[in-house]
Parts: sequence; structure tokens; C-alpha cells
Amino acid sequence: MFLLHPGVWQDGAAAGAGVRVRSQVGWRILVPGWAQWSWRQPERAFVLFGSFVASLVMGAFAWGSWVSVVVLAFAFLTHVVSSVDVLRQAAFPGFGRWMPVISISGGLAVGIYGPLLGMTALVAWPVQQEGSAGDGYLVNCWAYRHRDPERGDCVWLRLSPWSEPKIGRVVAEAGDEVEWSKQRFRVNGTALDRGLPFRSHEPPDDLAYKVPEGHLLVLPDALNPRAESSRSLVLVANAQVHGRAWARLYPVWERGLLQ
Repeated sequence: MFLLHPGVWQDGAAAGAGVRVRSQVGWRILVPGWAQWSWRQPERAFVLFGSFVASLVMGAFAWGSWVSVVVLAFAFLTHVVSSVDVLRQAAFPGFGRWMPVISISGGLAVGIYGPLLGMTALVAWPVQQEGSAGDGYLVNCWAYRHRDPERGDCVWLRLSPWSEPKIGRVVAEAGDEVEWSKQRFRVNGTALDRGLPFRSHEPPDDLAYKVPEGHLLVLPDALNPRAESSRSLVLVANAQVHGRAWARLYPVWERGLLQ
């Protein structure tokens, strides 16, 4: 007759419990409430899944505000609670009181939520226009990793090292021929009068130049109608552009993709 050391028995039991969890649950642990539903626990499944989905929807709607942080944290906690519940129901003997909570929280944070949040922040970073009444935008910080801004792009840029970033629209890119005379503005021979600051009392009689390489001609505050009287065209380096603004986030009633 052979006797097993208690530590060996506990390690073997934990390994066996882990195998049973994987065989009974599998990938269903990644969706809160899915495993509970498959075990015919509809009330528990509805509460977990409903709380999780509602938090994700509210977090996406309030993205860029402190409310979004709170509700997304609640969604994460709901997922942790669901996964710990699955582990404790499927594993016997159990893994202890705190080990499932710590291991599942760390696994979900590192393996799922951390990468997803990082990618979302890169392609949809929420920003607010300085000096505007609640104007918020989504900025793709990866937009210009492999290409330069193009004419018509809405960009998030810093006009100087000591100034706050702001939204601007690219009027002309490197190599474009710009002409401004008698309140007429042309880029490569095409008139571009809409939304540009041509109400000067003393417009130039004749001004023509070519945008140098590595630079852009930008109209700051192009999306802020309240700043129309103070707009002026600015020549900036490509390095001063930090991303492309692709959607208006706030005010809520003006949400939509930027043209």
C-alpha cells in the first residue's frame, strides 16, 4: 500500500480540477453568463450577461468621460465574478478563496482587456478642443505612421511646442501650388473658398507659393464656427501632427463622422 504525501495529493487534485474546468467550460468562460446558461442556470446567466453588455454599451456611449471609466471597470468586475463562479462550480476540490480571483483578474486584464483598451485608445483617443464649449473628438493616433496627412484631412496637431493641441483641417500638402489674390484662394488651380478665412479687409493683391516638403498648410479651429473670425492659415511641419480626427464625440447631439 502506498501513501501519498499531502502536498503531492493537493497538487494532483488541483491539476485534476484544472483539467475538468477546461473540459467542461472551454472558451465559454470568455463570455460572462455563457457557461451558467449551458448549465441551465438562466437567472444567473441573465444577470451576469445583461450587466456585462449594459456596461459595455454605456461605456462606449460615454467614452472619453469619467463615467466611461466607472462603467467599464464594472464590466470588467462582472466578467471576473462570472469566471470565478464558473471555476468554483466546475472545480472540486476548489482552488482556495483568493487564488481564483487573483489569477482570473490578472489573466483577463493582461490577456484581453489590456490589449483591447490599448488598441481602442490608439485608434479612438478622446480629445477635447481647448477653448470650445464641450467639443470632443476621436483621434486615430496611428493614422500617419506610414503616410503623411492629405488635403482635406482633419488633424490633431500642436502649433508650437508650448501650445495646446487643437483640431485643424489640411488645406494644402507638400508640393501643392497655393495662390491667393483678390479674395480668391486656389490650390493647384482649384478654388477653395468654403470655410476659409478670406474676409480680410486687406487681402493680398497677389500671393503665390509652393508648400515645402515635410510641411502642411492647415486651418486651425476649422470645425469650430465660434472661432471663424480669428482663423488664419498656418504652415506646420508634419511632425507637429499627432493623429487624424475622424469623428465628433461631444456634444452628443452632434455626434458623427467628420467629412
